[in-house]
Amino acid sequence: MTTPLSALRGILPLWVLVVLATGCAGMPDMRPPAPTPTDPPTRAQVPAPEPVPEPQPRVEPTPETSRVPAPSIARQEPAREERTRTQQPPAVLALASDADERMKRGDADGAAAALERALRIAPDDARLWQRLAAVRLEQGQPEQAVNLAGRSNTLARGDQALQARNWRIIAEARRRMGDHAGANAAEERARSLAPGELG
Repeated sequence: MTTPLSALRGILPLWVLVVLATGCAGMPDMRPPAPTPTDPPTRAQVPAPEPVPEPQPRVEPTPETSRVPAPSIARQEPAREERTRTQQPPAVLALASDADERMKRGDADGAAAALERALRIAPDDARLWQRLAAVRLEQGQPEQAVNLAGRSNTLARGDQALQARNWRIIAEARRRMGDHAGANAAEERARSLAPGELG
């Protein structure tokens, strides 16, 4: 006949197993669940989108000619005069320079003589005729100044700046002769030929 103690010893292992099994069954599972294919990817798994470059505004090229102002007649005149001077014979250049020096000293007669000699060498030089017209006006010979300036205009061949200066000489000569209407008409011609030049 078995004693209660021995019976307790016989059933102890079973009871312990039952308690352990019951305790384990009641404890929650702390392991993270396995991911399923339908789970959305986390922030770390999503690749960052590449930045889209901003479109640069298109700049239309500006024609170079629009930024460059058209040269006026007054600006063209020095270059044209220098080109004409280089085409003249050395004797003409020397005589014209001598005439300029004589006019600076107030020797209008000597300047006129030098210009007349230069015109014998270069009779088709419109500038020499114009300079002689200015000298005649200085000498008090307005009628000759008008004739000489007109001869210069005939030879000017489209040089509007030179023609404008001739018309100003004609205007002053007519004014000195008392022809104010003719002087005003000559001034108007000068302004129409070279509006950018002062009288």
